[in-house]
Amino acid sequence: MRAELIQSEMASAVRLLGGDGTAKEQITRAARSTGLPHTVIERLRWRKLKRVPADIADVVRESVEQHNEEGLRRAKHELFIAQQRNTALLARLEAIDPGLARAAAVEGWR
Repeated sequence: MRAELIQSEMASAVRLLGGDGTAKEQITRAARSTGLPHTVIERLRWRKLKRVPADIADVVRESVEQHNEEGLRRAKHELFIAQQRNTALLARLEAIDPGLARAAAVEGWR
């Protein structure tokens, strides 16, 4: 039971790390991301390893954590860029129509 859960976790992790695309592309990207051999990642994805060694599972989990952290950093950066753009657009609106800009500020467009 526990071994099957780990198999499923590893297969899902390979799909997550591999992103969109064919199985071959997912395996290649996941292998690059984890630093594990292509054949090991392929066996994880297709659940061919009956018992996943702890060191391999740790490497894959670390890579998933790193992947999630990078996604969070990217999202924070995109939010920052959007906020800066909104501030610039509001400043342009202020220059064009101060009354509308004040109404926008009151409504919380920032």
